[in-house]
Amino acid sequence: MGSKKLGNRRRTVVTVVVVVVLIAFFVGWRLLGNVIPFPGGHDTKGDLTAQQRRLSEQIEDLRGDDGLFAASRGTSGKPGLYESAYGLSTLRAISGKAPKLDMKPEAVRAAFADELKRKPLTSRVRLSEVERATGAKIHTADDAHTVRKALRDGGYFQDSGDEPDDISTRLTDTSAALDTLDQFGSEISPAEREKISRWLRGVARDVPARPVQLYHIAHIAKAVGMTPPVDIERQATEWWDNRSGKGQADDERLIEAAYVALLADETHLDLSDRADALRHVLSPRTNTTSDPQVTSLIARAWQILDGDDELAEMARRTRSHQLPGGLLSSVQERHGSLSSSYEVMRLRSVAGLPQKDRTLSTALADMRSTVLAKYDPLLRGAWLLLTQNAGGKVTERDRRTVVAAVKAATPRTVDETNVLQWSRFTEALGLLDEKVPAVTVHTWKADSRERRYARALLINGLERAHQLDRYPGNRPSPDELIHEAEKSLRTGTVRESAEALDAAATLGWVPDPKTADRLIPLLEQRRTCPGADTFYRDSAQDSECGVPGTRAGYRISALLEAAEPNDTPTDGTS
Repeated sequence: MGSKKLGNRRRTVVTVVVVVVLIAFFVGWRLLGNVIPFPGGHDTKGDLTAQQRRLSEQIEDLRGDDGLFAASRGTSGKPGLYESAYGLSTLRAISGKAPKLDMKPEAVRAAFADELKRKPLTSRVRLSEVERATGAKIHTADDAHTVRKALRDGGYFQDSGDEPDDISTRLTDTSAALDTLDQFGSEISPAEREKISRWLRGVARDVPARPVQLYHIAHIAKAVGMTPPVDIERQATEWWDNRSGKGQADDERLIEAAYVALLADETHLDLSDRADALRHVLSPRTNTTSDPQVTSLIARAWQILDGDDELAEMARRTRSHQLPGGLLSSVQERHGSLSSSYEVMRLRSVAGLPQKDRTLSTALADMRSTVLAKYDPLLRGAWLLLTQNAGGKVTERDRRTVVAAVKAATPRTVDETNVLQWSRFTEALGLLDEKVPAVTVHTWKADSRERRYARALLINGLERAHQLDRYPGNRPSPDELIHEAEKSLRTGTVRESAEALDAAATLGWVPDPKTADRLIPLLEQRRTCPGADTFYRDSAQDSECGVPGTRAGYRISALLEAAEPNDTPTDGTS
């Protein structure tokens, strides 16, 4: 009956939203502290507002090592001390600036309490690396005392944990312990200095003449104020000429090359005739590693070798492992997913961000065969949409195959048990500009929060499918749906609120200032994401901030920021 009229009304609402949003963008109108969304996005960063650029950067932090995106900040698990120490050092070495640590010292110590107890020396060495990188003071006087207690009678430092006990390990631990005491502001005594010097003189000639060990000999000697007990320059040169990289595994080769650069910096060796060869070995373009300590060594070496353009990708990969407080995840290799990447695509769209993404396009191309052979139809549809939007190539045959699979799998009957899945199919087919198969709807009583959310999904899905006239029974009033949206922002989720508001607009509501004034402050209360001020927390109880809730927040913004000013009182209905 009145569906055609309502459809025209919906188009009028959309036109108002788009026109007002575009005007708002050009005059710099901002509510919410958000970007003003506009259709289509831009292909150049120069066209983005400062907030859009910040959102784009914070989305980038969700990218996994495989080029796809993760669903939320913090999905990579708890922080790791090893990963944080060397990841933050990497960021400091590449940027020259201290990465931000948005945590109190006691919170950092609490996060690593077990490791501080289990490995007294090693854990404090890593804690000092976090301090050195960030400039934060985390240690206590007891930490310096614990490190000093690790000095053995023989003149070397050793952890009480289960570390291997050999000359190379003793050199590494002693070198690191002296650095840690220096960072903690604890000076060794003359007696301790003499004890270390005596040990170093006794073992130096038995140490393998390789860059790692030579560096630690030189570093310890400098720390205790003695001349290195071996000819560092001669042995380093001999190693380089006779053994550099032969028969070594990739990470070992990278470590040795990095230590050549560090050794040259420590002892003022001339690297001019070897610099190009070192750059080749250490190039991030030809070598990748998932080990944070190796990555940190490479970054420090490039500082000495005058930097490299490709270090930006190394920094991006490292930042992608950061958790909201600034520490890094204990998961060293982080992977995204097709479904999360699809959510990122939709978020970029509603926020007016560019969709072209070469890294994502490459990752999608690499997984084509697996997706087409093994993935379910909805994920195949996500792959197709992502590839097209990211700038990848899709053959007409692949497109026909995927579209046919999506259409065949789209439910023909909808009830409260499958409406969410059916809604996703309608969205995918709509974005592919394909007709949604006709559907039969079995209605349900909207007598709970979950059932009211399902009803909003149904209304919006039928609108996308151009089948709103198939909605059975009485439709809810826009006023009722707006009340649901407000209640969801108070006690439910941002996603529930966005669906209810969209459904209200579908049924004739025109955004109005009074509704915007009520809902905007509630929506803003969900922007409490550490390290991601452009993200929304879907539920007030959520411990993480993810893309789905953030996308819903921007959908709400797009409606409310286009509220039509008028001179007559409004009750929030059309």
